[in-house]
Amino acid sequence: MSLRNDRSGFAMPAAIGALVIMALLVTSGFYMARQELRVGVASNHTNMAVNIAQAGANEVMANWNGYQLGNIPMWGDTTITGTAGAGTWSVNILNTNNIIYYLDATGEVTEGGAWAGATRNVGIVTRLIYADINPPAALTTRGAVEVKGTAEIIGTDEVPAGWSSYCGPTDNKAGVMTDDVTLVTTTGSGTIDGDPPADEDDTIVDETFTEFGDLDWTELTTLAQLEGKNITGLGSSISSADPEVDAGTGLCDESVLTNWGDIDPTQPCGSYFPLMYHGGSLRIQSGGMGQGILLIEGNLELRGGFQFHGIIIVQGTFQTQGAGERVVGAVMAGNDLTLDQDFTGGSVIQYSSCGVQRAILNNASLSRARPLSQRSWIDLSSVLN
Repeated sequence: MSLRNDRSGFAMPAAIGALVIMALLVTSGFYMARQELRVGVASNHTNMAVNIAQAGANEVMANWNGYQLGNIPMWGDTTITGTAGAGTWSVNILNTNNIIYYLDATGEVTEGGAWAGATRNVGIVTRLIYADINPPAALTTRGAVEVKGTAEIIGTDEVPAGWSSYCGPTDNKAGVMTDDVTLVTTTGSGTIDGDPPADEDDTIVDETFTEFGDLDWTELTTLAQLEGKNITGLGSSISSADPEVDAGTGLCDESVLTNWGDIDPTQPCGSYFPLMYHGGSLRIQSGGMGQGILLIEGNLELRGGFQFHGIIIVQGTFQTQGAGERVVGAVMAGNDLTLDQDFTGGSVIQYSSCGVQRAILNNASLSRARPLSQRSWIDLSSVLN
C-alpha cells in the first residue's frame, strides 16, 4: 500500500498576501501624506486669504478718498478691488451714517494651481476722523451786522435740493452767533431767523476762526494749495465760477481754478468738494456756483446771484449785495471790528448741517477712516460657514 503526498504549497499565497499588505501600507502612507500636505496647503492658503482680505481693507483705509467715498448715500455701498501678493481682494464699503462705515473685505488666493481658490471674509467697523469745523450758526462773526432789504440769515437746518439721500437728521442753529448781540440789526424787510435768531458768545476770539480741532488755518490753507486750489492768482474779482467738464472724457475737470464743483449731485462735478484758498480780499460777482470749503485771508463780498454749498471761512469781513446770492451751509467771518458787515438785496445765508458735513467728509484731504478702538474686527468666514 503506497502513501500519496498531496499537500498544496502555501509559499506563493503567503508572498502575494504579504505584497498586498505592503501595497496597502504604502498606499495608505502616500494617501495620508497627501492628505497632510493638502491640509497644510489649505491651512496656509486660508491664512493667506485672511491676510489678503486684511491687506485690502488696510489699503482702502490708508488711501481713503473722501471725494469718492464720501458721496456714498446713507445705507448705500460701493466696492473697491485690488491685488496683494498671491491673490486678489475686494472690499465692500457700506455707509451707515456718514461717520461710521462698515468694510466687508474678501481675500482670495489665486496661486497654487489646482489647490488655489481659498477665500476668507473679514469685517471691520471704521469711523471717520475729520477736520473739526463745527459752525454754531448760519453766520458766526464779530462786530456789527446789518441785514437790509429782503436779505435773510436763517439758522433753520435745511437739506439742499437733491441731497436728501446723503443727509442725516437736521439740527437747527442760531441765525447769527456773535460776541455782542446788540450790534446785530435788521432794516426794511431784512430777516434773521433761527433757534434763536441771534445769540451771543463772549468766548468768540481770533482762534475761533483759525483753530479747528487738530488743524489750524495755516494747515488748511496749505492743504488747499496742495490740492491745486490756490485761487489767489485769479485776482481780487472773479466774474465766473462754474463746473467744468472735460469734453473728451465727460469727467469733472478739477484742474480748472474756477471749477468749484456742482451743487447738483447728479452732474459730473456733483461729487467734487474742493478746498479753496485766496490769499487776499475777494469779490465774487458771478451767477455761477460752487461747493466745498472756501478760505479767504482778507474780506469777501458776494454779488451777481452766486450760489455756494458748504463752508466759507473769512478772516476779514463778509458781505453780500444783490438779489440772488445764496450760501447753504455756514459762514464764519473773523472781522477785525473796524468795518460793518451789510447783507442787502435778496441774498440768503442758510444754515445746513448736511452742507457743512459733506464739505468736510467729501474732501480727500480732510477725512480718514480708522477702525473703532474696540471690537471693530470679525472673521466673517467663521460666521458665514
